[in-house]
Amino acid sequence: MIHALTGILVSVTAHQAVLACGHMEFEIIISAQTASTLSQLSPEKRQHVRLLTYLQHREDAMVLFGFLSEQERIVFEQLQTVPGIGAKQAVKILGGMSLVTLLTALDQGDVKTLSRIPGVGSKTAQRLILALRGTLVLEDDATPGKAPSPSATGRWTDLSEALQEMGYDRKKVMEILARLEKEHESEMSGLTAHQTEELMFRNAIIALG
Repeated sequence: MIHALTGILVSVTAHQAVLACGHMEFEIIISAQTASTLSQLSPEKRQHVRLLTYLQHREDAMVLFGFLSEQERIVFEQLQTVPGIGAKQAVKILGGMSLVTLLTALDQGDVKTLSRIPGVGSKTAQRLILALRGTLVLEDDATPGKAPSPSATGRWTDLSEALQEMGYDRKKVMEILARLEKEHESEMSGLTAHQTEELMFRNAIIALG
């Protein structure tokens, strides 16, 4: 799996970026929100751009999707768990509004706001809410313009479910895991997946009391 690509931003359009990494150039599908951010980079900053990636294997091709933050990538992955939502539709949803607005609308069951996203009608909005409400949780200090953390989703789903089975409150578990991930980010970078989960589990139990 290609976790991320770092290189020179050759070009950017409304839905695609081209990144030169060494002697290779990669076409990467991006959301409109990411495209807007990249297009405003100065020539100097375009010389060193890092995009987190998601590689989709299809019968006829392999497609790379790019994200400026881990939060955006996690939401992208979770959107695809909704029946009828594929990778390209997930990117369009991410491009329709900021992460803060999107996750707030999902958490509040705001069909009207979600329906404003191009290609998302009221039925799709209701389906998104039914599948993701309470799953992608904003941190308490999230503010407009600041990327929220979809706490305890994606990477920590199994750990979150295990803690909930032990009787801990779901929302509290997700908040704790999100906080611990930030606090131990540098420490976890040198650990295996198994060691990372052990570290998170041990500290989550302590934090949850």
